[in-house]
Amino acid sequence: MKQSGEEARRYEALFIKFSTQVERRFKKLLLCLFLLLLVFQVLLHNRYTAPHMSAVFRLEGTPLPASFQLPNMLNKE
Repeated sequence: MKQSGEEARRYEALFIKFSTQVERRFKKLLLCLFLLLLVFQVLLHNRYTAPHMSAVFRLEGTPLPASFQLPNMLNKE
């Protein structure tokens, strides 16, 4: 069964309207995710909030125990 030209145009208009709405929501979602990324990056650079957001930040600068250190290969006797 073939659609008439008027039905095809109506379907095309509905599809364009739907795709425009989906595209608009997708752009809003991407913008929100980008803004969240910026906010979290700023918070991670703040020395007061970073330890609460990342467990690795708390370990930064902590020396490893001697059992984990590799022998120094440069000092050959």
